[in-house]
Amino acid sequence: MPAPTRLPLFLDDLLMVGLNYKQSGLELVSKAQFPSLEAAYSAIRRVPAVREVVVLQTCNRVEIYAITTNKKATEESIKSILEARVGEPIPDEKFVVKYGIDAARHLFRVASGLESMVLGEQDILRQVREAIDKAVKEGYAGKNLKHLFEAAVKVGKRVRTETALGKGSIGIPSASVKLLEELLGSLKGKKILVIGAGMAGRIVATNAAKKGAKVIIANRTLDKAKELAERVNGEYVSLEKVKDLLKEVDAVVSAIGGNVKIITYDDIKDVKKKLVIVDIAEPPSVDKKVIMNPNVVYKDIVSVANVANRFMANRVGEVEKAEKILEEELEKFVRHAQRVLADKVLRELMDKVNEIRLMELSKALSKVPKDYSDVLDKMSNALVKKVLKDVIFTIRNAAERGDLTTLRIIAEAFKLENSVEEMEIIYDYNGSSLRVVNQK
Repeated sequence: MPAPTRLPLFLDDLLMVGLNYKQSGLELVSKAQFPSLEAAYSAIRRVPAVREVVVLQTCNRVEIYAITTNKKATEESIKSILEARVGEPIPDEKFVVKYGIDAARHLFRVASGLESMVLGEQDILRQVREAIDKAVKEGYAGKNLKHLFEAAVKVGKRVRTETALGKGSIGIPSASVKLLEELLGSLKGKKILVIGAGMAGRIVATNAAKKGAKVIIANRTLDKAKELAERVNGEYVSLEKVKDLLKEVDAVVSAIGGNVKIITYDDIKDVKKKLVIVDIAEPPSVDKKVIMNPNVVYKDIVSVANVANRFMANRVGEVEKAEKILEEELEKFVRHAQRVLADKVLRELMDKVNEIRLMELSKALSKVPKDYSDVLDKMSNALVKKVLKDVIFTIRNAAERGDLTTLRIIAEAFKLENSVEEMEIIYDYNGSSLRVVNQK
C-alpha cells in the first residue's frame, strides 16, 4: 500500500461510466455499442459539464472517461446516452461507475489485462492507445486525459514486461476447442461445423482438425470457406446450408462477424441428439433460446474465457505482481498531478510578482536617468529571485511530500486566485479510497 499522499481536486474531476461483460453482461454491452465513435462523442460532448472525454469501446466493454465540472449530472447524462443506445432502461447495478483515483485505477487494470476475459490479453493495450490517440487528435481529450491514458499504457507495458501474466495463455479460439474436448471427449471422428473463415475461424478449424475432427466450414464468402476447408482437409458450405447441417454435426463453433443471429431456436428445435454450440462471435451470433432444446449444450464466450483462464491458475503470483506494479504507477501518477499543481502555483506567483516588479520599475525609471534602466532592471529581478527563493523551495518541497495544505496557504497568502480555486477541496489518498479532510 502506498504511503498516504494528497490528491488535488482536478484529478477528482475524473469520472468513468460504462458497461462491461463482467458486471453488465455481453448482451447489454453489445446493444450499447455505438455504430461509430463520432456518434458517441457527438452525444457526450453535448453534456454541458464535460471538459474532456475519451470513449473506450471494445467487444467486451463500452467505457466513457470524462473530466467534468459536475460529476453527478454527467454520470446521469452518460447513463441516459447508453440507455438510448440500448433502447430501454438499464438497472443501476448493471452500470460500472468510478470516480477520481478509482477511475484511474480501473483504467490501469484494463490496460494491464486484469479486467479482460482472458487474463493478460494483449489486444486491449492497443485499444487503449488508439482510444486516446483518436480523442486527442479530434480535440475531445486534453492534457489531463492524455496524461492519464499515457500512464495507463505505460502500466500495461510494464506489467507485460515484468510479469508472465500473458505468457503461456491461450486465446478464445484455441480455448473453444479445449471446451469442445471437455464436452465431447475425444474429437476424433466428430463432425465440427465452424461458422466463419476469419482469423478466429481458422484457428478453431486448424486445432479441431489436428484433434482428428471432420471439419465443415461455413462462411458468407464461399471462396474463403473453400480455401480454409482445403487447408484442414474438410468440407465447405454456404451460410444458407448451416440449418441443414445442425441435425448431422456433433458441434458448432460460431466465429462469424456481423450483427445477425446465425442460429435460432427454430433452427434446432427438432434436433434429437446431443449438439454442442459454442458462440465466440462478437456480437453473439446464436440465440440463447437454443437451450430450450434439452439436447443442445450452449456455451458463450464467457464460458470459453473461463477455460482459457484455467491455464492461468498457476499464475496467481503474476496477478499479485501486476497489481503491485499498478499501485506503484498509480502513486507516481498522483505525485505527478501534485507537481502539476505546484507548477501552476509557481507560474501564477512568478507572473504576479513580475507584474508588480515591472510596474514599480516603470515608476522608478520615470525619476532617474535612462542610463540606470538596465541596472535597475537587473537589480529588481535579482531581488525578486532572492526574496522568493525560500518560497519556491517550499512550494516544490510541499509538492514532493504531497502537502497541498502548504501550497494552499501560499496561494492564499499571495492571493493567487486560480490556484486557490483549484484547491478548494483537498483529498486524502491512502491507496484505496478518497475522503474529504479539509474544506474551505
